[in-house]
Amino acid sequence: MSLREGNHMLIVAATFVACIVVLRLWPDVPVARVLAGLLVLPVARRVAALTPGHWLLFLILSVAAGTVLWMGGDMIVVSAMGSPELAGVLMAIDVAAYLDAVLAALAVAGAVRGTSLKLWVARLLPRPRGRRTRRVRVARTAANDDDPAGDWRAVA
Repeated sequence: MSLREGNHMLIVAATFVACIVVLRLWPDVPVARVLAGLLVLPVARRVAALTPGHWLLFLILSVAAGTVLWMGGDMIVVSAMGSPELAGVLMAIDVAAYLDAVLAALAVAGAVRGTSLKLWVARLLPRPRGRRTRRVRVARTAANDDDPAGDWRAVA
């Protein structure tokens, strides 16, 4: 790296430090709002979109990279020495059983998802309004006192 390239890196680093100072000390200045929109908000949105799975992956990769750095060049030798045992463990696992379990889980999840999808679509679509049959009310006649059926209904 030449002296000229080092100067460019210093200028970029100094510019970022100046932006951070402006954002920290004068947050109400219009330039600070523009800088926040350019430098802070996109990063904050990306970090907010991370799921626990992303963090777990980051942790696993960090541990793996730390192990490689800790062991130095010996990591390749250690992994090569452990590969026959790893191959034996992989051969001992009944892969077909795991494949059957995964396919069964996918089938159940697909059936449940299909049912919920059907219900969701049915809820979104307008219901067809057909002709409704109306109830016809039968007009009741008052019972006659002379009618024995009328007396019987009055008792009940």
